[in-house]
Amino acid sequence: MSNILEEKLREAACLGDKVAVITLLSENSINVNSQNTVNGWTALHWACKKGNDEIAEILIAHGAYKTLRDYRGETPYDLCGYHHTLEHIGVQQDELGIKYVPNPLSNGQVDVAPRIRPKHTDFSNMPTTSLPAAQNDDLILKVRVNGSTDPDFIEIEIPRWKLTYNNLLKICCEELEVVETQVERVRKLPNTRLRKDSDVKRLKDYHALELVLKSVGGDKTSNCYQSISTCKDQTILY
Repeated sequence: MSNILEEKLREAACLGDKVAVITLLSENSINVNSQNTVNGWTALHWACKKGNDEIAEILIAHGAYKTLRDYRGETPYDLCGYHHTLEHIGVQQDELGIKYVPNPLSNGQVDVAPRIRPKHTDFSNMPTTSLPAAQNDDLILKVRVNGSTDPDFIEIEIPRWKLTYNNLLKICCEELEVVETQVERVRKLPNTRLRKDSDVKRLKDYHALELVLKSVGGDKTSNCYQSISTCKDQTILY
């Protein structure tokens, strides 16, 4: 039960649900520094990533470690792109090696280096020299969130030998910054639902996928997350 509550704490921190965070932290069995098994993120990692100032402050007050590193070696503040969040919770510019990078557009410069998306942590350190040639191949897929205001796809790479439905879902959620429990289905465009490992094994390079998120109140056009705070007076079952 504690693992379920800790996953919901990370979800609440991501969504900025203050009431749910406080409710979950009142559970004696919950570990505020619990890390996700895929990427090593804690609730504080999510709060800093999303710029949720109050949530980060509450988590720290309940013992969240500022220096706890995820599986890429990043602290919560390494993921934070919001200066006001860092300042709000008392992080100095030079604390933990944080360096603010000035916006080049503010100086009239428009030559911005492209963002390079690293390979997923789960596979980046895996040895490949001893694997057969066929297992060294990476599958390149295009993914996006269905109905998002940003219609663009991003590209992800997955070693074919590690290709399963669960790994695909976890990697897509991490790269798109989506909470895994909010995903209703994975769809191969235009209209094929992926359900199991054998479906995923048939994917080819540059196939386009969408994560379809759970709707609120039966409204299929809505992409809003349902607030966890509605469950504050009930037993939280996730």
